[in-house]
Amino acid sequence: MTFVFIRHGHCDKPADRSARSRQGLSAKGRADALGAGAFLLARGIVPDLVCRTGTERTRETAAGVLEALGVSCPVRDVGTGFREGASAGEIASRVRSWAALAPTAPGVLAFVGHEPQQNACLRQLAGGQITIHAENKACVLVFTLDGDDWRVGPHHPGS
Repeated sequence: MTFVFIRHGHCDKPADRSARSRQGLSAKGRADALGAGAFLLARGIVPDLVCRTGTERTRETAAGVLEALGVSCPVRDVGTGFREGASAGEIASRVRSWAALAPTAPGVLAFVGHEPQQNACLRQLAGGQITIHAENKACVLVFTLDGDDWRVGPHHPGS
């Protein structure tokens, strides 16, 4: 199975921390999401299922990616994703649990999340092969999960 991690597009941080989950994308963030989708389209990577955290910015990023791809597929809110310190095995377990949410076994599962999940993917799955700067939004990381082994695929560092 191919696992695509997409970090949400740019958003302006609200002054009130309690409003963060409701914060939507900025104009740049919407462009970021479309760029992430264009990156996937150019490589023929089209998700069969999109999972995302419960925030507005991940919802809007998922919608922008699917718009750029010109496809629709099931989109599921899966809560918080996985923790920054998650092991490769924990990430694989979470990805498999998300795959079970699809009507049929997905060949490509995309997850739209946040910087902590991005960091876990970079550390545990990419093993230093990919560098993404913290300020980059809507980065795309592509991995293949074969049994318990992860292989690194193409990536887009975002803007």
